[in-house]
Amino acid sequence: MIIKKFENSFQDFGKDIIKKLDILGEYCIFTFEIFRHIFSRKLKAKHVFRQMTKIGVNSLPITAITLLFVGMVFTNQVTQEFTKIGAGKIIGGIVGFAIWRELGPLFAGVVIAARVGAAISTEIGAMKVTEQIDALRSMAINPFVFLYVPRFLSLIVMVPLLITFANFIGFMAGLGIYTTLYHGNPVAYFASASHMLTPIDIYGGILFKGPIFGFVIATFSLFIGSKTQKGAVGIGRAATRSVVSCLITLFIINFFLSYLIF
Repeated sequence: MIIKKFENSFQDFGKDIIKKLDILGEYCIFTFEIFRHIFSRKLKAKHVFRQMTKIGVNSLPITAITLLFVGMVFTNQVTQEFTKIGAGKIIGGIVGFAIWRELGPLFAGVVIAARVGAAISTEIGAMKVTEQIDALRSMAINPFVFLYVPRFLSLIVMVPLLITFANFIGFMAGLGIYTTLYHGNPVAYFASASHMLTPIDIYGGILFKGPIFGFVIATFSLFIGSKTQKGAVGIGRAATRSVVSCLITLFIINFFLSYLIF
């Protein structure tokens, strides 16, 4: 009896591994198809620009609010502790390190994954369960060219721009807290930042983390949305699965990128 239960558990484990490998294979094929259709002549720039507006411009307010308070909270805590040991003159550099290297890119990625990733999965999932994607194929319209590639390119382009905006907001929020609550010298704030930060500290999160974060959010949300089933329940599950998958992957990738870049 015990051996039988062990065999059943082992079989279930094996089936689960095979299922996950199948999903991974489908994801790789899906991503390859996106890359294959990027240079399609049927791809229209207006579709890409429309998605850039929806993804980028509409994400500016929530990104600004998030990084505004992240920068304020971080600077408040750092200033309290560093002034106790007489290191208040390097607050600008410390805040710059934290915002430009880690907090800005990561929190911008989290905001975009939560807002845009869920929206894309929900939109594509709704089109899948209502057979709109099949209708596009029946009209000889490739869904990769019409739906997937514009969203993919938009995220690749807009995520680095949103990270740049987030970094600036977070850094300036730190300046506001440093100069108003703690009566710090703004010249010293910028001087320490310019002395301690290097170009790779400033551009590393934008040029390296930004496109990779955009790639993860785009491919995960599009793939999960395209696999949606079971009506409205499936759409909700797809949105949740998309956000959770993107967030976990972003945190993991952020660690390795930070280790390699900085």
